[in-house]
Amino acid sequence: MLDEILTGASLVKLITSVIALVGFIGGGILFRIFAGMFLKRMESKEAFPIAGIVLKSVKNPASILLVSVGILLAYLIIIDIPIDLLVSLSGSGDLAIGTWQIVAIALGTLTTAHLCDALIEWYIINIAAKTNTTFDDTLLPTLRRVLPITIYAIGVLIAIDSFGVSVSPILAGLGIGGLAVALAVQPTLSNFFAGTYVVTEGEMKKGDFIELEGGPSGYVEEVGWRSTKIRSRFNNLVIIPNSRMAESIVTNYYSPTPAMNVVVTCGVSYEADLPTVERCALEEAAALISESEQAIKDIDPFFGFSNFGDSNIDFFVFLQAIDRAGTFRLKSQLIKRIHERFGKEGIEINYPVRRLVFPENSINMDNDLTVRQPDAE
Repeated sequence: MLDEILTGASLVKLITSVIALVGFIGGGILFRIFAGMFLKRMESKEAFPIAGIVLKSVKNPASILLVSVGILLAYLIIIDIPIDLLVSLSGSGDLAIGTWQIVAIALGTLTTAHLCDALIEWYIINIAAKTNTTFDDTLLPTLRRVLPITIYAIGVLIAIDSFGVSVSPILAGLGIGGLAVALAVQPTLSNFFAGTYVVTEGEMKKGDFIELEGGPSGYVEEVGWRSTKIRSRFNNLVIIPNSRMAESIVTNYYSPTPAMNVVVTCGVSYEADLPTVERCALEEAAALISESEQAIKDIDPFFGFSNFGDSNIDFFVFLQAIDRAGTFRLKSQLIKRIHERFGKEGIEINYPVRRLVFPENSINMDNDLTVRQPDAE
């Protein structure tokens, strides 16, 4: 076959094919050399730019593609196939053209997958770490694993289609198979899509204290795609499926700010002087705010009487703590301060008591009511 080609080819076509081959090979070599020079200059900088990442990803595939185009062009010139077939290569039926198509699709697929992976890695290192949201920190690692598989699958389908094989039945089969797999892994997919909702909302981040309605509470350790991990007050790790998180009412004690209100309730006897009670309670609350590092300094304490109780007149004292842990310390210290101050001021906090008032001469001994006198010593 080679003898027939050389015999039938004119000298002009042979020279043209050689020039095309040498030109494209030389172009590939020059592109590789200049790309390497630019990459060395970019690597000397502190931050590697996006242009350098793109150039590094396409350097080798582009060189190989130029060489392959030169070989294909020389082949087409020698065997006298019109160049118009380059527009519709899939219909030529030529083995060399089909092989070049596979090489080009493989190079394009590998380059795209590698480029996407490199860009995601650059974003994670240079941008994601500096943002306040955790959305990109959680989404990008998963996208980095899924995206190359998707690109490779598309490349395989394009390669199959380039041979004239219809991909519609394949896609239909994949759709039916995907439906069966989706039904089989329904709980996992439910948690995954619920995780998408939890992550994209951005209402919870690591370190927040949350509580599920009728469920556990604790500090958020990790918000993943399948589950959310919290550390309970007993220092145990609790793993909550994201489907449960999406369906439950969640209280975030650190949102919109970590500051939390502290309310101490108490009561004093009906004989107590109420203005004195208010003054003493406010003085102790103000002193605690000025001394404690757990208190919000610019929020003044608030005092109020709430209701007439069975044994006492109830009141409350309000102040703010910097976070949830601070609420427990402030509440304990304020209770101790108020109790000590009331003791010094002679303000009585009654035990739960009931006063029974009997009308005179209303005790009937015949009604099995016995009044027992204490024994005489």
